[in-house]
Amino acid sequence: MLRSGRLPVYLLAGFAAAIGYLYAIYWDNVWMRVLGSNILQIAGGAIGAYWTLRAGLRLTGKRRRFWLLLCAGLILNTLSNFQLLYKQLASSATDYSIFSYMVWLIAYGFFLAALFCKYRHIYGQSARAAYIFNIIVFMVTAVSASIHFVIDPIISIADETPFVTVISVVYPLASLSIFLITLILYYCLLQQGALTKSMLYVIWGMLSQVAGDIGYAYLAEQQEQHSGEFVDVLWVLALLLIGLGGRYAGEEQTNPMQAGEPEVHHKESVFPYASIAVLVILSFLSKHWDFNSLSQGLLLLFLLIMGRQLRMMRVLNKLMGEYRYLAYHDPLTGLKNRIRFQQDLERIIGKAGVRAGLLLIDLDRFKVINDTLGHHAGDLILVQTAERLRRSVGARSPLYRLGGDEFVVILTDAENSWCAAAADRILGEFREPFRCEGIEIIVTPSIGISIYPDNGCTSNDLLKYADAAMYLAKESGKNSFRFYDTELHAIMARKMKLEHELRRAIERRQFKLHYQPKFELRTKRIIGMEALLRWEHPELGIVSPAEFIPVAEESGQIVAIGDWVLERACEQNKSWQDKGYPPLCISVNVSVRQFQHREFLMSVRSVLQRTGLPAAYLELEITESIMQNVKEGTEVLRALRRMGISISIDDFGTGYSSLFIIPKLPVDTIKIDKSFIDDIDDRVQLSMLKTIIDLGLSLNLGVVAEGIESEHQRQVLVAHGCPVGQGYLYSRPVSPEAFEEMLSAAGESGTNTEILSG
Repeated sequence: MLRSGRLPVYLLAGFAAAIGYLYAIYWDNVWMRVLGSNILQIAGGAIGAYWTLRAGLRLTGKRRRFWLLLCAGLILNTLSNFQLLYKQLASSATDYSIFSYMVWLIAYGFFLAALFCKYRHIYGQSARAAYIFNIIVFMVTAVSASIHFVIDPIISIADETPFVTVISVVYPLASLSIFLITLILYYCLLQQGALTKSMLYVIWGMLSQVAGDIGYAYLAEQQEQHSGEFVDVLWVLALLLIGLGGRYAGEEQTNPMQAGEPEVHHKESVFPYASIAVLVILSFLSKHWDFNSLSQGLLLLFLLIMGRQLRMMRVLNKLMGEYRYLAYHDPLTGLKNRIRFQQDLERIIGKAGVRAGLLLIDLDRFKVINDTLGHHAGDLILVQTAERLRRSVGARSPLYRLGGDEFVVILTDAENSWCAAAADRILGEFREPFRCEGIEIIVTPSIGISIYPDNGCTSNDLLKYADAAMYLAKESGKNSFRFYDTELHAIMARKMKLEHELRRAIERRQFKLHYQPKFELRTKRIIGMEALLRWEHPELGIVSPAEFIPVAEESGQIVAIGDWVLERACEQNKSWQDKGYPPLCISVNVSVRQFQHREFLMSVRSVLQRTGLPAAYLELEITESIMQNVKEGTEVLRALRRMGISISIDDFGTGYSSLFIIPKLPVDTIKIDKSFIDDIDDRVQLSMLKTIIDLGLSLNLGVVAEGIESEHQRQVLVAHGCPVGQGYLYSRPVSPEAFEEMLSAAGESGTNTEILSG
């Protein structure tokens, strides 16, 4: 049995061999060539009709109609050739009859109907104007050339009856129509990505049919014998190729095409101008300068292109207006955006003698609303916020949305009192709750205010200072406003200095690690240590981690700093083990940004490989804020535990979600926050402390108390079952050398009493 993929090759090769044999043997015998040609066309038509009929019966809807129309055309084509064969055998005549022409024209009608049916299947009633314009231009070009080179010569040499002359003209017009719609259909299928093998065969078949018709017309113009010539070869190929399309249509996946609009690419935009160039060249080569079909087509194309250019100018002007609006406005709220804000502020402060106030508004707890109720609810809140801000500042004060939940107002010729009054009006607008999908939500703003020229002379400085004032308003309890002043300026200057110096702190070796021991509370035995980062700056002195860690987080430098801390701590712990000290587990703090970095797991694995520290002697301390995305965070924690690393939750009990998330997390230890230890004599705090200890122990977790500073605190913790602690009672964080001395002293005495007294 023939393989499906090789069938076209075998079939076409077989017919080509038959035609070649026919021409080789009967080259001088026209009657035999015509006989063989008629038989081959009948055979090809019958095969094609069978395959297209089978495809039509297998498929449904418009796909069925397409193949059945092609089948009808092939049957009529075969019938016409059968009539020629009968006429030749009966009367030895080899010329074509009027009946044959009539049947062929009807067959062409079915072919055209099939092609139009396919086109409507793809696009229905819709098509883009530019796409239609290209089709019209192509048709004008092709029709003009065909009338000049094909139809006019036929009419000029026609000496038959009017009916025959009409047939002679209609026939090439029908062929031209098939050519045009075939190319258009090919263009459509290519644009839609729907050019299947079956349709490719049909397109090649139609083009082969048209090529045969063109050859036939050429021979007719030259008044040469045309029966049994190469045109018959092309017609045979056409019948077989169309049939092969039907052969493969039944095997292809049936994916209904969706009506759509084809894209017009850049290379297609030059098509109309290329068509004009073609007609100009053809007019020049024809050497006929009268007002013929070529010059008429050229004029029509020129008018079409001029009309399109005028239309495009109107469309482009409209689009430019829309793009200009989109470029300077926020699509959600309709407010002006950051780009327009920068331009307007630069224009305002560029005027001599002007004062301007900048009010930066940020919504409090907006992220919680977005995460809890979804982005749709967040968008509704933003739209309502924009409306309230419009009411509070009025139409004369420009209002902008910078992005997210940040808005800004520019007050021109504004004194501090006017800015404060505007901020009060804004706060007043937010006293009423927001309504979102039937839910009432309280949303409050924090406002930062900077003044030009008192606080800055550039748009960037004014926005930066307003941002600093806004964050201070948030830290002061939210739902308030704050002016940028000298105090804030000093804070900002210090922050900028820290950010700048942090960039070189690692390479300048300004970071140091200190180590605070962890003790078993009952036996006072060292069971581990925590690595704590210290920054010793030659100019700024010793900078507190509470001050520089947030700056490092905000600037993104915390990832590099965290990697350095992790590697240095593991390296130090391995060094102590290599010196013969008892192996202890070292705890290293991991920041939110470091934990969420895409290469965090790879970085931890690389550090362990480079330092040679067994994973069992490394504990990573995370905070509850890391678990902003519980699912992704849990996957990272599980991966760390698979490496053999222990996980501890630092500052446990300070986050509102602690009791909710703790059973879900793959952790080993919880560390009780120092705030519970400081108020250990408070009855409520003591109850909370005992609850946390019992929770940890019931979940088989290690429990560590932080910030133990007195013997009384230690005794209370022991009484309530807390096993491990750390704090100034035992030791402050000390340098590696001092910690090594502690290990040595403990090893020599066999106990840690000396360490405690030190």
